[in-house]
Amino acid sequence: MPFNGQSPIPAPIESLGYRWLKQVNEGAFSKVHLSEYHNRVNNCNETLACKLIDTKKCSEKFRRRFLPRELAILLHIRHPYIIRIHAIIKCRNSICIFMRFAEMGDLLSFVIEHGPLGEPQSRIWCRQLALALQYLHESGVAHRDVKCENILLSANFNVKLADFGFARYVTQKNRQVQMSTTFCGSFDYSAPELLKGKPYNPKASDIWALGVVLYMMLNKSIPFKGKTRQVYEQQMMRAWKFRSQVNGILSPEVKTLIRSLLEPNPLLRWTIEEVLVCDWLVQDRRLRSLTADEFAALAEARIFCRSSAEMNHVKKQLQQTETTEHSVTMIKAACSKIDGIKPSGPRISPRTSAIDGTMIAR
Repeated sequence: MPFNGQSPIPAPIESLGYRWLKQVNEGAFSKVHLSEYHNRVNNCNETLACKLIDTKKCSEKFRRRFLPRELAILLHIRHPYIIRIHAIIKCRNSICIFMRFAEMGDLLSFVIEHGPLGEPQSRIWCRQLALALQYLHESGVAHRDVKCENILLSANFNVKLADFGFARYVTQKNRQVQMSTTFCGSFDYSAPELLKGKPYNPKASDIWALGVVLYMMLNKSIPFKGKTRQVYEQQMMRAWKFRSQVNGILSPEVKTLIRSLLEPNPLLRWTIEEVLVCDWLVQDRRLRSLTADEFAALAEARIFCRSSAEMNHVKKQLQQTETTEHSVTMIKAACSKIDGIKPSGPRISPRTSAIDGTMIAR
């Protein structure tokens, strides 16, 4: 693939085997690039996505609070349905987060292109996303920005939850959830307790966002529209409905699940454990038990012990000044393999837009 302009990846990082290809996306404090890594051990090239953060352009709040949190969390997460981090490298004012490249793009683009998904495919992706959230919550982490744009799809059509810019540790030593006071994430996926502007349980708000994602997959639209006060009133009154073109064909079980996820009272909203054993998900026998990779990830989450020393170490590395113009700070060393996870559901072709059809297996 040819170069498209001058490489934004610092030369000392490129010298480690990375090659910039092109820019693919842009955020407030970062840009996402397509890149290539030459694995000198295996003598092969791997296509990666690179989230490049320019700390000179970041706000003070982002540098001091959000960035260290994101990097500390990325250092330990490892799950088949969360984007795999390859390496995190700092060079002066640039931080490069190299990660697995999701070949099929994001879920929002997929739904826009192919239309509302049928229940069989939605069931697989909903379960995978629920397992990713269960893993995070068991690790004491809330994502706080679950949305279709942050759900990527691999070549095997597995979900890969991405973008941990708003993620944070929320479980205290007594296993109680620490309430959040920061309004973050996307408005369309925000739970009513966020819009109310009072301290909220971030794990419960992740569950609400999962409900919006599932609704979007089945309806190709969001359940609530309007300004903040209007949306809040709609949420509290449960004033949403399925689009007429899908309402008659959706099963009672999936409707029950969405109603339970979009429950305005966070104390009554289903937990992630209730989601994973609900009637709709277990209709598919293949999804009733964990694969070896899914089981191993959950077991790791349950014994994970967060250390304040880890966060302090990350902050120290961010503040570190490289000694020469050719040196870098390796926050996370490169992995030898990006992803070897096999799909838990049938391999599918994207060639479908039928709202009631099962996606084509091949």
